Amino acid sequence: MEQDQLDARNTALRDQVEDMLAGLRKQTGELKAAQAQAANATGEAKSPDGQVAVTVNATGVVTGVRFAQSAFIRNTPDHLGQLVVQTIQAAAANARMKSEAALAPVRQNLPDLPDFFPDAPSLTALNAPAPPLPGRGGQAAVAPAPVAAPRARPRARAEETEEEPIGSIMRKGYE
Repeated sequence: MEQDQLDARNTALRDQVEDMLAGLRKQTGELKAAQAQAANATGEAKSPDGQVAVTVNATGVVTGVRFAQSAFIRNTPDHLGQLVVQTIQAAAANARMKSEAALAPVRQNLPDLPDFFPDAPSLTALNAPAPPLPGRGGQAAVAPAPVAAPRARPRARAEETEEEPIGSIMRKGYE
């Protein structure tokens, strides 16, 4: 009788271990799929005026920049540079948001340290995703950059005027 009880307990434990291993295999497969999806995420963003469009990979590395035909005519170089930087940042935030969304279901099922060690601190704050960037249709919106009007550069006293002949730059610095 005791042997039958031991065999029954042993079988129940084996079944329990098999169920746990099957669950672990399933979670491992889901994790691999989520990691692949997160690694392949891309981010896209357009400037508010549509002059600049940027694509980045999951790590935020720029993989494409497109300019509208009028981008170089309608913008100063400084403003266009600001638009490019802001659009890259928005695209990187978009890629990060997509990567985090791919990993979110897996993160929900991750055990925390207090699950194993009751007095241990929680690590959930380390796994918390960054706040999402507001955007429309999967594309991140870019806040418009303040546009400064081009200022006239004050002329230094030693600069040549149209009436002055072109001379040595070195000599002009010592006048």
